Amino acid sequence: MKNKYKKLFIIGNGFDRWQGLPTSYDHFKDYYRKNIWEIVKSLSIKATADHDGNLITPVELIFGNISKPSSLPEEFFWNFENNLALLDDQKLINHFDKSYKGMYSLQETVDEAQKILQKAFGDWIASIEIPTAKASYSFGNDSYFINFNYTDTLRKRFGVDEINDYHIHGEATEPEDIIFGHSSHPEMAFPELMEQKFITTLSGGKSKRLQGLYLIEAALYETDKHVQENIDDLCEFMMFNRVHIEDFTDIYVLGHSLAEVDYEYFEFLVKATQAGCDFNELSALWKIKQLGLENLDEDNLLEFIHLNVVYASNHRNRALGKNDIRFPEAEAFERAVFGQVGVITDKEGNVYHKNDLDGKATEAVRKRFIMEQAIRTKEVIEEICTLKNVAELPDDCISVLKVADYIDGGHKPRKQDATWHISYFSDQDKVQAEKVMKRAGCKNYVLYHGIDECIESFKM
Repeated sequence: MKNKYKKLFIIGNGFDRWQGLPTSYDHFKDYYRKNIWEIVKSLSIKATADHDGNLITPVELIFGNISKPSSLPEEFFWNFENNLALLDDQKLINHFDKSYKGMYSLQETVDEAQKILQKAFGDWIASIEIPTAKASYSFGNDSYFINFNYTDTLRKRFGVDEINDYHIHGEATEPEDIIFGHSSHPEMAFPELMEQKFITTLSGGKSKRLQGLYLIEAALYETDKHVQENIDDLCEFMMFNRVHIEDFTDIYVLGHSLAEVDYEYFEFLVKATQAGCDFNELSALWKIKQLGLENLDEDNLLEFIHLNVVYASNHRNRALGKNDIRFPEAEAFERAVFGQVGVITDKEGNVYHKNDLDGKATEAVRKRFIMEQAIRTKEVIEEICTLKNVAELPDDCISVLKVADYIDGGHKPRKQDATWHISYFSDQDKVQAEKVMKRAGCKNYVLYHGIDECIESFKM
């Protein structure tokens, strides 16, 4: 059966705001401050007050100034998702790192902060009411929607069928499952940093500094959106609903800022909707083969662990632009375990110093994430095969899109790139859209000043 979908709409927060809904992060700030006492009370989490009587919860401690806790600044909410990645790990470890009890307290405080934010954000989304209003646009039956919002505005005001409205980060009806966060730390924390199984103790004890790094790394992982996993889920969902990405001729971006936190989504969609795209090349399973990461020996693993420690240790400087806090005792321990601090010798005998080590550490972390994602992609493919009763796949089916193409019997190859139609609000938005399209390799796009101008042809 020929696919009916020709137009893809990508819906961002600006779409709901265009409809007059209170969905800005400024509105979230107001909700948070008004309801935070009831939220912590419902979670049975302890809180204190500052000199001005403002409530200080684990959120203010972890994401604010741990040495002088107070209300979160306005800018925390203005750039909410990105700010979840800006933990001052060294300051937090320095504050809690006095005993093993301190490490437990750090972990408990981090966990409680995440619980509070998840509930606060979910409750806020669920509280947003969408008054009935008559829409002046009709999108037609050949339209499919990837919705970055949590609301059902498209269904209530524009008559979009639920099956055509895919909420990539979850929906308001299930607030405990909604996804929000940064996209800078999708790889899992090395458990060895906490358990230290790889360490032969040479200085008389385990390093609480390394344990603290693990806790912060784990927190960064938990607050990441996990974009690549969401992309695989999207592809699987479209396959089961007979939505073929190669059939989209026009893509409309409505009210989305194309911010860095969501860049990987747009990079994927740009490449997947270009003529001649090999879907396998978009998969971590393909990348792992290209990078030769299929079989790592013990030396490789130990180097990865060492580089992960370097990467984690450099977080404060890399993410916050702040100088390191000295941990003399911890550095002595790490020197005994790893050798000279700030220096690494790889398995080929190449010596790297602090000035050029961060790039190598970043690349090692990227490779390790690809290894993790390859496992998750393989699990999605296996799930599809089970549900579709497919006993065996060809060797070249190593992406969800390629598997979908094979199961559906193959589709006609795309002859030309899809055309992108992108709305923008400010000149800054326009510059950002142009930067993202250029970086993603898209040349076939048109920019429109405002949503109304972008979708004028759909006006009733």
